[in-house]
Amino acid sequence: MLDGHVCWDAARALERLGGDEGLFREIVQIFLHEAPKHLAGLQQALAQRDKDSIERIAHTLKGELSYLGVSGAAHHASKLEDAGRNGDLECAASIRISLEKDVEGLLQNMYRALLEKTSSLSPIQPSGAHSNG
Repeated sequence: MLDGHVCWDAARALERLGGDEGLFREIVQIFLHEAPKHLAGLQQALAQRDKDSIERIAHTLKGELSYLGVSGAAHHASKLEDAGRNGDLECAASIRISLEKDVEGLLQNMYRALLEKTSSLSPIQPSGAHSNG
């Protein structure tokens, strides 16, 4: 699926954090927990035609995605932030679809990276899930 394909280099993100796997795990865990809330908030803000919330949530996502080194998705978030600031809700709705695909693809890549590339880390569970192992 090309639309939802997001290039995220977990090893490079870890390197940006000075190789601190604990910090890496914490940041990824926060993103895995918060990103779905941000996406839901964007959808609600668009439904309510709340341009200020669109701008604020998109700005938050832009910062998080930039920090994680996901420039393509961060670019979509930046464009969405601009659309919210300018009150262009039709454009914002279109960009949100692309951003949502980016973020969903990133979440999948994050789960995969934690399972495959960081063997010393235990898999991160989705919010509310508990490991019995």
